[in-house]
Amino acid sequence: MREAKRKGSSRTGRCRSNVRMMGYQRWLRSVRGNLATFYMTYPNNSEWNARSFTGVIVSAGKDHVVIQDEATGRTELLLYRNLDYVTIDLIF
Repeated sequence: MREAKRKGSSRTGRCRSNVRMMGYQRWLRSVRGNLATFYMTYPNNSEWNARSFTGVIVSAGKDHVVIQDEATGRTELLLYRNLDYVTIDLIF
């Protein structure tokens, strides 16, 4: 007889989280080169709790995305753990 899966297993929760992150990474890689705005939240920061970054997607890693501001040439490394949502201006 098959063993029943345990509910609430930390291993299962970790796996789902990794799949979700891989989805972000894959999706951001597929739209690389497009202009995007990333809306981030930084808890426990009194100077700026919420901030947005706009730039062209340069690369997407396991836990981060790199964007470059076209106007200034500034490059930003943004962590997914602070990411709220993304808007993208698709170029076809």
